[in-house]
Amino acid sequence: EAGDMEVLHATMEIARYQAKTGTKESALAAYENVLALPKLSVGKKLDGHLEMARVCSFWGDWRQMKDVLEKAQKIIASGGDWDRRNRLKAYQSLSNILVREFEPASKLLLGGIATFSCTELCEYPEYIMYAIITNLLFLKRTELKKNIIDGSEVLQVAKEIPVVLKLANTLYECDYKAYLHTIVDLQPHLVANRYLQPHSGYILRELHVLAFQQFLDSYQSVTLDSMAASFGVGTEFLDMQLSRFIAAGRLTAKIDKYGGVVETNRPDWKNARYQEMIQKGDLLLNRIQKLGRVVDL
Repeated sequence: EAGDMEVLHATMEIARYQAKTGTKESALAAYENVLALPKLSVGKKLDGHLEMARVCSFWGDWRQMKDVLEKAQKIIASGGDWDRRNRLKAYQSLSNILVREFEPASKLLLGGIATFSCTELCEYPEYIMYAIITNLLFLKRTELKKNIIDGSEVLQVAKEIPVVLKLANTLYECDYKAYLHTIVDLQPHLVANRYLQPHSGYILRELHVLAFQQFLDSYQSVTLDSMAASFGVGTEFLDMQLSRFIAAGRLTAKIDKYGGVVETNRPDWKNARYQEMIQKGDLLLNRIQKLGRVVDL
């Protein structure tokens, strides 16, 4: 006897109850019952998918969360209001963080700063923290200044996220000694955060590489003593860090141990692109050969 809206409301409440008290499977099955209802609007379908994504996030099933959000992306292509579109982008950004796809996450986070409304995922200052940390790794200095350091929305919550904002400022101002100290202060915040904790080691490593690369970009060669003084660390520690990153191909430099000098070795853009294409071509050929062997069998 109940109408469509009453049935939708009751079915959604059952799904939400299962999400709070049941297993992941029972909760997702309950939401599938919601999505199977007839005459369901695009907006309600999106709401159901977003809540399913949140269930997957709670249970740590990042792969299924991404699958659910991909389905939501296809649905929103046929309609949907701006609020739900913005909410979907917020969910996608955190999903990207969870699978360590920081570059697409940084773009979505930056674009959603002015429109964030998903407080069921995280608080606004926390969202700004994600935006700052991810964008530090990819934004150019001019864009970092405009969008992060001088961003009006960022400045509104500056008192609530002093460590990450100091990290951005010290990097922009080339105060590398203060920057490394701020990285130390940042580490407990990363470890305590459910989205960033699995990637805390990676983030800290990338932040170190970022500072070393920015410093070396200003020189053709620099002494280890001078660089160590700028970063406020010992020469042995700096030598160990640089050696590790150079060996991994993260820094384009070489160390003259006898002279105590770091020499930068920046390849030009065309050669770098050429080498990248050669490497990708070799990888593709290897995969084709493996596939050919499998087909022959």
